[in-house]
Amino acid sequence: MKIENICNFYASKYHLSVVLYEYLRKNNRKEIVTFFEDGINEEIKILEDKTKHNIKNKINFNANKDIENTEIKENKNIIFILRGSNLYLKEANNYIKEELKYMKNVKAKIINCYDFEQQRDFMKEIIKGSDKILYTTGEKIID
Repeated sequence: MKIENICNFYASKYHLSVVLYEYLRKNNRKEIVTFFEDGINEEIKILEDKTKHNIKNKINFNANKDIENTEIKENKNIIFILRGSNLYLKEANNYIKEELKYMKNVKAKIINCYDFEQQRDFMKEIIKGSDKILYTTGEKIID
């Protein structure tokens, strides 16, 4: 099992939606599991209406308050997308890592999305604990 930790910093829910929309269009063949304390469904719908490319049918962009009952199907390539408070992110990360222990030959990416304004003082620590950063243009390795 290989887990890659990716961080993302966003200025607004719409900004996050643009980043994720482009990223998910390019990674549409992978299993996507989301953990959103507060959903971004409306913002994704606006993007889909403008671009006529639908990704919403395959991915849940609604709030997910019940972390422990989120189904994680065994798949070779899984992308987890998380957005919420620090406590929510910690609980979701712990749940994901515990579930992945029982899966073989899994390559997982965990994308923790942080509100720039709320995490401004902790960005260095967050980046140090990550393998890559997700930008609008895609993933970049942290030097």
